[in-house]
Amino acid sequence: MMNTIPEAQLESVQLDRLAAMRSLYSKAKRIQAWQLILSVPCVIAWSFSILVFPGLRVYEAMWGIAITIVSSVALDRWQATLKEKAAKVQEQFDCDVLQMDWPDLKAGARPDAEIIAEHSAHYRGVDPDYKGVRNWYARVVGSLPMHLARLVCQRSSCWWDAKLRRRYAVWVLITLGVFSALVITLGLLKGATLADFVLAGIMPLMPAITLAIRQFYEHNDAAARADKLKECAERLWSESVRNTVSSDGIAVLSRQLQDEIFEHRRRSPLILDWIYERLRNHDEDLMNKGAEALVAEASSSGVR
Repeated sequence: MMNTIPEAQLESVQLDRLAAMRSLYSKAKRIQAWQLILSVPCVIAWSFSILVFPGLRVYEAMWGIAITIVSSVALDRWQATLKEKAAKVQEQFDCDVLQMDWPDLKAGARPDAEIIAEHSAHYRGVDPDYKGVRNWYARVVGSLPMHLARLVCQRSSCWWDAKLRRRYAVWVLITLGVFSALVITLGLLKGATLADFVLAGIMPLMPAITLAIRQFYEHNDAAARADKLKECAERLWSESVRNTVSSDGIAVLSRQLQDEIFEHRRRSPLILDWIYERLRNHDEDLMNKGAEALVAEASSSGVR
């Protein structure tokens, strides 16, 4: 064993940090779920109601305006605050497990211990044995020196994120397409006029369409950022394996890369938990295979 990553990530303090991070993200995702419910199923229900009771048009328009304002003024900001806290807790975990200095300039003060205790307790109510956060990084990296193991972990994080976001973006478009087709079909079956179809069918869908398009582009943009960070980790890995940069030099560059990973986590949109869990196992297996391939490459190159 050439580094302590496999053991350090299983220490109780680190599991509590991951648990708190997951709890904070889950809380932010619940807010997002309510936004989706209010913007898609509820709006579609309005569309159905107006096709039967045209007099409800004014109330439907007021609903759409109210949801747009509440989301922009309150809910989006609340989500951003929770994401910031979660990203800082995850950064603290990475700094300790991957043996990096805390980025005071980038992240500010470390998360309060009370925040971690509160939210890790919430997580334990669902997963008391921490099964969902154990072995956060592939255990195989324990056979590498720290400066290389750190790069493998950083690359794995970025690969995972990009893969998950692109798949999620496709789900968003498919869901929007299904709901839109449902409304259009209902309008055609009811023999709605063009005016009724636009006012009662298309207009109520505008918040949902806007949200879906925004989600699609935000997740694709986040995936592109994650790809660039992954490519940076791969360049550093290549330089390390070829011994063109010293281990101390790689450590400095890894810290700079970690700064951008933190910023990426803080800015990135959320993926609902039920979709995350559905996609997780397959992607986790692939991520571990990638880590194993890099460890094998280092071994064959004689890097120590």
